[in-house]
Amino acid sequence: MSTEQNKAVVRRFITETLDGGNVDVIDELFAPNYVNRAMGGMDVAGFKATLAGMAAAIPGREFKIADLVAEGDAVVARFTWAYTLASGEKISGRGLTYYGLANGKITEDDPITTPDLMQTLGPLLAPHNA
Repeated sequence: MSTEQNKAVVRRFITETLDGGNVDVIDELFAPNYVNRAMGGMDVAGFKATLAGMAAAIPGREFKIADLVAEGDAVVARFTWAYTLASGEKISGRGLTYYGLANGKITEDDPITTPDLMQTLGPLLAPHNA
């Protein structure tokens, strides 16, 4: 796949899933051997379950892509995010995520966010991870 095609896959994941909440598109965009490094090596099924569980805890989500940079089968996204929690509390930040791809599918997702998104959301998602 070209770098532009890889960027299109990542852009679609961010806009349709992370921003839009469409978890079903993951089956189309992720490889069966997908791993999420920030979530302890979570696989596709675990990641989909976590995202589905986020809907109740985080009814308002917004991701805005600032840049997508690609080389070979790697794409790095620079973005901002803003969440409105079920309690009404608003949190926001920025991040970078390394995406590894193979044959047009995301195989690896390794995000770094400020503040740390998993640390911030961990208590909200704990019941969904059990």
